[in-house]
Formats: sequence, structure tokens, C-alpha cells
Amino acid sequence: MFESFSIKMMQSLLECMMRQADKVEVFKKYQRPADALHSKFSVSTKSAVCGDTEWGHLQIDAISLFLLTLAQITASGLQVVRNFDEVAFIQNLVYYIETGYRTPDFGIWERGDKTNQGIRELNASSIGMVKAALQALNDVGDLFGDGSRRSAIHVLPDEIEQCSAVLSSMLPRESFSKETDAALLTIISYPGFSVEDPELVESTRDTITSKLLGKYGCRRFLRDGYKTALEDPYRLYYNKSELQQFENIECEWPLFLCLLLLDAMYSKNDDAVVVLCEKGFRLIPELYKVERQHVAGEKAERGSQPRVPAGATPYLWAQSLYVICCLLYEGFLSPAELDPLSRRLSSHEKRPPCEVQVTILAENGEVQRELRANGINVQRMDEIDPVFTIMPASSLAEIHSKIGQSKKLHLSGRPLDRDVGLLSTSRLYQIGQKFVIFTPQFMDSRRSHLMYDIRILMDEWSSELQYIYASWNSVSISGRPLVVLVVSSDMLTTDGLSNFSNISLNRFMKSTVLGTIKKINTGYLGGARIVMKNLSDFFRTTAVSKLEFNDNIEDIFLGEPETKIQFALPSDTSITDKHSKRGESVRDRSSYNIVHKMSMRHRSIALDSNDSDLVKLRLAYASNLEPPASAPHIRGHHIPTIAENSVKESRNMLKTISRVADLEAVRRDLSHQQMNSMNTNDLVEMLLETTVLEEQASIVHCLWINHGPDYDVNVCGQFVTVKMLMEEIYTKSCECRLWALVRLTAGLLNKRLEELGKAVTHLLVRQKQITVGLPSKKEEAITSPKTNEELKEIMNRAYSDDPNAFTLSQVRESGAFLPYHRGGIPIFQEIIVSLGSLVRTEPKLFVEMFRLRIGLIIQVLASELARIRNLSAADAAENLMTISPFELKSMLFSLLSGRLLEEFVDDCDAPKETRTGIGSFRRHIEERKVRLVQCFSKKSSILSRFSFFCFQSMRKSTRSLGDNKGKDENGTPSTAEEDEEEADDDFQFGIWMRHRRIDGALNRVPNNFYASLWDTVNRLPHGVRINDNILHWGLTQEMTRREMKFALEVEQALNRIAEPEYREMVRLPDLCLVQSILVSVKDIY
Repeated sequence: MFESFSIKMMQSLLECMMRQADKVEVFKKYQRPADALHSKFSVSTKSAVCGDTEWGHLQIDAISLFLLTLAQITASGLQVVRNFDEVAFIQNLVYYIETGYRTPDFGIWERGDKTNQGIRELNASSIGMVKAALQALNDVGDLFGDGSRRSAIHVLPDEIEQCSAVLSSMLPRESFSKETDAALLTIISYPGFSVEDPELVESTRDTITSKLLGKYGCRRFLRDGYKTALEDPYRLYYNKSELQQFENIECEWPLFLCLLLLDAMYSKNDDAVVVLCEKGFRLIPELYKVERQHVAGEKAERGSQPRVPAGATPYLWAQSLYVICCLLYEGFLSPAELDPLSRRLSSHEKRPPCEVQVTILAENGEVQRELRANGINVQRMDEIDPVFTIMPASSLAEIHSKIGQSKKLHLSGRPLDRDVGLLSTSRLYQIGQKFVIFTPQFMDSRRSHLMYDIRILMDEWSSELQYIYASWNSVSISGRPLVVLVVSSDMLTTDGLSNFSNISLNRFMKSTVLGTIKKINTGYLGGARIVMKNLSDFFRTTAVSKLEFNDNIEDIFLGEPETKIQFALPSDTSITDKHSKRGESVRDRSSYNIVHKMSMRHRSIALDSNDSDLVKLRLAYASNLEPPASAPHIRGHHIPTIAENSVKESRNMLKTISRVADLEAVRRDLSHQQMNSMNTNDLVEMLLETTVLEEQASIVHCLWINHGPDYDVNVCGQFVTVKMLMEEIYTKSCECRLWALVRLTAGLLNKRLEELGKAVTHLLVRQKQITVGLPSKKEEAITSPKTNEELKEIMNRAYSDDPNAFTLSQVRESGAFLPYHRGGIPIFQEIIVSLGSLVRTEPKLFVEMFRLRIGLIIQVLASELARIRNLSAADAAENLMTISPFELKSMLFSLLSGRLLEEFVDDCDAPKETRTGIGSFRRHIEERKVRLVQCFSKKSSILSRFSFFCFQSMRKSTRSLGDNKGKDENGTPSTAEEDEEEADDDFQFGIWMRHRRIDGALNRVPNNFYASLWDTVNRLPHGVRINDNILHWGLTQEMTRREMKFALEVEQALNRIAEPEYREMVRLPDLCLVQSILVSVKDIY
């Protein structure tokens, strides 16, 4: 009887949601609150009971709880889903919630921000429930329980790992406005069991019990005014200033005593079980409140006054949990029956780290011979066994875009604009009798100019392999990860670039690739265990999933023309006429075929060793395995390399055979004034004659400024626009690795790095906000995940008043170089992408940092470059444009890690310490002592002069109180001693100024800084004034001590101070001193 009731209830809920299938389809694409599934339905009609905007319907945790319960019920042997349309809808619900880690919602209490003003937040309880639902559906396999190919639910493991990373950074905090919440009990214990780290579970539980637990239950969160005696029942929203009046009188919910009791039973904490069971409820009310006549006493001493039950009695949610607790306590129900998927064991069972399997493939025979000459034995693309097919990650995204389609419900599959993560491409996919391997997404052809920097590419190889090693176990996939990396000819061959770049740089790039592969081959890479072998050697140990979701899957993917499957391939727009020889300066690259056409049926079920079909197939393959032929026929599709792809997109209208090395011998005296005075035909003729890339860029830029990007230049009678020429210059600049031209042309063409949106999301979901723009002009904060179009609009707004606001150097009035116009926009994007990569792989670098100001970081990088290379401010900004993306990322890493920066060089013959850009601290100290620091110059700010004089006065005053050491026999300091002291003073002053400037730009603070400042502001009725900005006492009435919103308010006040070093001095010495005084003298006010 109970089984049938449970099934009918779940089917009724499913039917209610299926009636709003159109909302699911729209929400997948835009994540707008008005498009969310409703959270309230009529019991009698199963229809909506209020409008889209009349309630906080966007509750990701509610949908996730339904999916989690569905998976658990299905695993117990009951069938809820009845047909394939319902399977398709469930699959789309997976797409609905999989972005929950970056989708702010109204949370479990349907109110969002604790002020109840309809402000959505990222809630840890919602993210934890999303993770639990995704893991449960991934574990349950198919919803029919009979192995049907079309009843399988497909979950990408990368979305699970994203939820894990966000939970690790948030817990025990619930959201920006709630420093903790009793709802977190649902994810650290029953029903979610979403946190595997036992220390984090314990910390979260202790925080909840210490701050929220009372005699009658737990408060939902601090300063919760719901149904208290002081709440105005006729007003939905609270005033911010009135939140403090609810402190200590929040209602206590016995619901959470039941959750704590369940947690104690699951963790086998018998003492806690006895204590909680002694409370002896029979009917569980919704909550217990303090009556109005007892409010004053309760405020004075929490827990001293009696409380009375209020709300619904019995409260069905709490009452049902209480019944479960009684059944468990009396032994009528076992924990395994409540948790058929054994999720409760996740925090108790520790799996050893899983080694990462890596296969390196050579693009062609030339690459293979080059690698073998350096002691690296790898297979060619055409030497892999025919049972394996290699495809790009974009093909996997295309396949998932068809999974979950339903014509009846008007549902599509997974949106194509969502990324396919690294974990998803690190396993084999079985299609009939074939095994498909998807290359990582960063190996796909549609990439940014960052991938032209070989060191960035190799750094990404290393960081991604370490990421897989650290993350694989958390997604509970049976088998080991397998990563296939392809070495293309442009990574090793330098002949085609010899005309453009110096030989030492090319040799260093080649050695970087070889060094990275050799590190992988040694078995360890940055602490990760790596195994490098041929593809067939990993067949038995690799994780496998089946792609099989349609009866006619062969017709869908095999029957299509080959060009329709080339998801990542651009069209070849090269012009082949008598003038095509102008493209000879860019080396033609041979293609490599790594995309094998699909030939069998698809299914995606997580398999283990119990899958009999897979075992038979593996055994058959192992017994019949023969060495591959020397040159078997490769049935596949062409995926070009990055360089090849760019060459195809280029029109190759310009002949470029020279570079900066020979520039002085052939440079023409082309000032911009002279070019502006020339007619267009002369400029075009000059453009076709010159072979210097920088001169071509200057001429094309002049045409751009005078005529616009759509102007037809009419090169040799063909339609060629200025924008097309600028695209070619951008491509050739990438080939030549002329980073200044790359960034400047990218800025003019409004190119956006493909990784930008993902990097912004990585930062935001880990509670790191971003500001763009220059602090002295216009700065705009990015506080929630944005789409690519929204990011573009934010950038345009930040620099709308001054198109050159992001310019990092002065515009040259003369010379043959392209003016530095909008070149800083790619720099801005590169910094955000680097920060997004580092926050994922090195999260400890970002501790106690809540807001990253990109404009200030750029300024600090330029100032450090000026110090290192003894440059002026303008020259340093110009030099910053010329350094490679890898050097930029290395400088950024050094700043975040607190290391001193040193010169970056590209010479492979230089010592390793010099090449890495980070030398020893001792050598840096000695070099700085030799030459005096020129801190006190005409360009120094008034603050710098004032600080310098104060520092000098304190040092001299201190010396005057000491002995006469260092003085001559007349008591007068010797000249040599004075010079040495002056040099030491200058050196010490420069060191501390730089450290303060860097920390001020990064907004890094000590532990408990904001909590201590909250105590300070709370004790001062008039608040704290910082540079004409006041932190009002009212902030402490609105926000709690460890609330992140308070930290952001403090940052907003401090960020109005222009100089980062001054802001750092105010933040640490001054404010900390005030805090210490107030702690020592408690009755000062």
C-alpha cells in the first residue's frame, strides 16, 4: 500500500511539472526567474496556483530533491517513470539543474536574501542538493530498471565536480547574506549526503549547533524574523535596519531536531541519539516562538524564556521525519532501506587517488620521428587500432544536444553553448562494437590566441592532468581516466616561423613541449600520478560509458553527409588566384585526421565490471588484438590545428616575409600624419608593396580609422574589406607570436576569448567578485555569472566614456607602428582567464580575497615591469602589451603567491632560474642593495612623499636613541655609514611600498579582519570614517558578524581610495590598531 502511494505521489508531481515543459525548455537557455518551474501546484487540479512573478518559484533545491528521491525509489525496485516522454522530461530536468552551481535562486525558504526582498543568491543548500541529484541519477543507470537503451539518464561528471568545488569554498556558509543555515543539515546528512570531506561535514555541523541550536530546535538562520512577535504580518519585505531586532528571538524549528537525530543515527553517534530522543515529541509543530511579553528577557539572555508552538500542527514535513526517526530507532527500518544507493557511505569510504592514463599521439610521421629522436616513443594518428575512433569534444556536445529530445513535449537536448568538461572527455564511450575517445576541449580547433603560446598550452596540459587526478574520485566513476593528447607539427617545427621569430625562442618553445611530455612519461606531474602508454594498453582499465539513446542512431550520425558532422570545422575561404602567392609567408600545414565517423548505436550508461556485454566485448577484443598495419585506412573527419584553422580563415591577401629583426633596414618613414595626407589608392599600393607586418598593420589601421572596417579596398579587382585585412594581420600576428599586434588587432576586431565566460564563472561561484575598468575613472562589478553577450555589454559600459580607457601605453604620433588603441581589452580578458584557471587549481592563493579589481592588477603588473626593466611608466605599459600570455600568467601567479618578480626571458640557453621569471629572494636583495631605489621622484604622489618622510624620521629618531655605533671619534656619523644607511632606508622603503601596493591591489586581508571590523563598527555609534566614506553603525544592524555582504560593504568603502598602498595602510595598521584599542579598553564608549 505504501509503495503504491509513493509511486502515485511521485507520478503526480512529475505530471505537474510536465505541464510546464515549455518553461523547462526556455530556462535551459536563459536561466530567468520568470521561466522557472513553479514551486506550488493545486492538489486537486495539478495546475499552477499563482503567477510566474508572484512567488519565489526558482528553487533549484526542490527540483533536485525530486530527482534525488526518484533515483532512490527507482534503485529500491519501484518504477515511477512510465514512458519515453517522461524519460526525456527527466533528462531535461537534469539540464535544468546542472547549472545550479552558478544559478542564484530563492533557496529552500523561498525568500532569497534574508531581507526577504526578492534578491536571489547562490545557496549552498541548493548546490548540495543539485550535486546529490546528479550523482544519484548517474548511479541509478536507467529509469525502467530493465536495461532499456532509451531509459538511461545522462549526467556529465564535470557538473558534479563543479558543485563539489563550490561547496568546498562556501561551507559552512549558506550564502552572501546568511553566514550559516540549518538547511545545510539536508546536504551534510540525510537526504543529500553531498559532502565527502568528513572534516567539512563536522565543521558545518558544529557551526549550525553552536549558532542555531536551541531548546526546541534550530533557528533557520540568524536574524530570521519569520513569525516572530515583532514581525509585521502585513508586510512581505523587511527594512534592512529592522533585522537586528529579531536577534535572539528567532523561532526555533523542531524539524531540525529530527534531521540531527537522523544524522546521529547514520553516523552511529549513540550519545546524541539518546539526548535527542529524550525530547519525546508526539505531534511536531512547525515552530516555537517567543511571545511578545517575553521578548525583552529573551533578547537579554537567549534561551531564558519559555516558547509556545506556532504554525501548523502537525507540520507534515517535520512529522514525517519524526516517524522515520522512530522507525529507525525502534529497528523497524534500516538505514540501507532509506538509502538504497548507499550515499551515506560517501564521507566514510576513502578511495585512493586514481592515476591518470595519458596517450600521446603524433599528428604525422615527421612529428613521430622528431619525438623518437628525443627519446619519446608514441604512435601516429593512423597507427591506432581500428576499434578506436577519435573525435573532438565538440562532437560530444553535439551528441548531447540530441539526448532528451521530445517532439511531443517540444523539448530539445542539452544546449550547445554549454561546455563539455575535461572529466567527460576522459573516458571511453562505447558505440556498438566501437569505442570513441573524445579529445579534451582545449585541443579543439576553435580556440583563442592564447593557444598560440606553446608554454600556455603546455601549462594547460599540466594543470588539466592535475585537475583530473584531484577530481576523479569525487564524481564516483568506475574505472580510470584516459586523456588523449595530440602533438601537431606546429608545436615542434620551427622552419615555418624562422622568417618571423628568433631561433632561440622557437628552440625554447620546442624544448617546452618535449620537456612536458618527458615529465608526463616519468610518471609524476606536479604531484599527480600519471601513466603514459599506447592507447590499446589502457583498454581494460579505462572508464567506459555507453552512448545508446535512439533506435536509429546509426542513421542519425552515419547517414548524414560528412560535412554535417564536422561540428568544429570552418569553411575554407582562401582565395586561389594569381595573387595567392602572397600567402606563402605563412607555412602550409598538413592536416591530421582524428575524427572517426560514427558507425554504431549510442548509449550512455555508466558501466562497471558487472556489465556482461562490456566484459564479453573486452575479452573478444583482447583475444583478437593484433598489431595495427603500418598505414591502415582512417575513416574520419578532418580537424585542423589552431594554426591551420586560422590560415584557412585568412584571405592571405598580404605578402609578409619580414619581421622586427630586419625592420630597421627596410622601415619607411611613415608617420600617421603622412598616411592621413595620402590618398587611398597610394595607401593600398604601399600596402601591397611592403613586406613588414608592422607596416602593414599601420596602413590597414589608417584605412580602418579613415574609412571604417567595411570599406572595400579592392585589392587586384577583388572585394576585400579593411576588416578582412585586419583579420589576416591578426592571424599572421598570432603565427609570428607578436603579442602586441595580436592584442591590438584583437581589440579592434572585438574578439573575445572563448574561455572568458567560463573563467568568470569559476571565480564567481567560488565567491570571488570581479571589477572591470580603471579605478580612477569608471569601474563596474561583476557579481553573478553572466552570458557572453552580457560580459560584452559590461565591458562596453566600463569603457564607453573613453574608448582609450583601457589603453596601456601612449599613442605614438609618429612611426610605423599601429597605435596602442583598445589593446588592453585582450589583456583584461587574459588576466581574468588566468585568474579563473588559478582559482581552480590553486584555490589557496585566493584566501581572504573577495573582490578582484582587474584594473588595479594591470597597473601593478605594469609598475612591477617598470621596476624590473628600469622603464618609465609609459614604456612599461607598452612592454606589458608585448609579453607573452604565459609570462603574464606567471607574473600574476607570483603576485598572488607573494613572491618577488624578476625578469622574464625567452632564451632557452639562459639558466632555468632566469627562464622561469622567479629567482631567488637572496639574489634579488643583493641586486637591490647595489643600486638605490628611486622611490622619491618627481612623479611620486603626495602620499609617497609623506610616507617616505615619516619613515625616514622614525628610523633616524630610533637611531638617535641608541648607542654611538657607526659614529666617528667626534660623535658624528661617518659619510660611508650615512650612505649605507640611506641605501638601506631606500631599499626597505621600496620593499614595503611594493608589498603594500600589491596587497592593496589584490584586496587581501588577514583572517577574521572583517569580523573584527564588524565588532569595531558595532561599538562606535557614529561609525568609522575612511577617506570621507563612512561605515555606518547601521550596517551591523542589517548584517551579522561573518556575513559576506558586510565584507563587500567594507571593500566598497576602501576601494574608493585610489592608491592601493594607501588603502593597504588604512586597512591593516590603522583599522587593526583601532580594533586593538577597543578590545583593550571596552568602556571607551
